[in-house]
Amino acid sequence: MFDSASDVLMVLAGLSCVWMGWRAVLRPRQPPILQILQGRPVWVVRAWGLGFVVLGICLPIESVTRMAGGEPGWPAAVIRWVAGPLVVGSFLAAFLSRRWERRRARAMNEGRQA
Repeated sequence: MFDSASDVLMVLAGLSCVWMGWRAVLRPRQPPILQILQGRPVWVVRAWGLGFVVLGICLPIESVTRMAGGEPGWPAAVIRWVAGPLVVGSFLAAFLSRRWERRRARAMNEGRQA
């Protein structure tokens, strides 16, 4: 019972990941929900969106395979080697981009005061 409920929840989570990722890919200037992606470079937001689309496609496939009694093989590998690095890499790039902007703004302010 609990396994079936968690699998259904994972299917719903996967579909919402596809929705959020697709919105970020189509409208990178208006990324959904996440504050860290606001104002970041377009390629960072699109990489995050693409990672979430891949994640959202593989999660339901893995859950449905488990519900049918099979062993998830390639969806888990795709999540681990494609979606994970895209999502984590885009967060890291967004963090570094924000830090670089703050450092550049601080250097410009110090240059004006001197």
